Amino acid sequence: MKKAIILYDSLYGNTKKVAMSLTRGLESGGVYVDVISIQELEISELNNYELIGIGGPTHFHGASKQMKSFLSKIKHLRLKNKVGFAFETKADFKFSGSAAKRIVRSLKQMKIPLIHSIITGIVLNKEGPLEDSTSSSMEQIGLIISEKMNNKVN
Repeated sequence: MKKAIILYDSLYGNTKKVAMSLTRGLESGGVYVDVISIQELEISELNNYELIGIGGPTHFHGASKQMKSFLSKIKHLRLKNKVGFAFETKADFKFSGSAAKRIVRSLKQMKIPLIHSIITGIVLNKEGPLEDSTSSSMEQIGLIISEKMNNKVN
């Protein structure tokens, strides 16, 4: 069974909800998933997973301070035979920015190829809630990623 870890930073709980929905989709596709806050991760554990998903809220047009600190701790890692993806939550404004773009740069620095494009959950207000269809669409994306994982040639 393929193993994945979903790492998230969440201020109001919206990004955690996206992480949990992605997890349900991955698990329905036969992938074992651990979901962990970036504050709780033991970095050496990343070697135990084939798929690494990292997500956070968009704050002030980019990644949160906590996410920036986390990414600076892991950017030097060179993890072999891994794939990854980035997800974010943000308001639906033209100039809202993107936390996930920063995450993608860090994954690329770690030589982790992306298995999926940036995944975005739209938050309706500063503290939420998420758009109504977010949970089901994130589960579908998780299932798509699991299918890509299961079809990946090692």
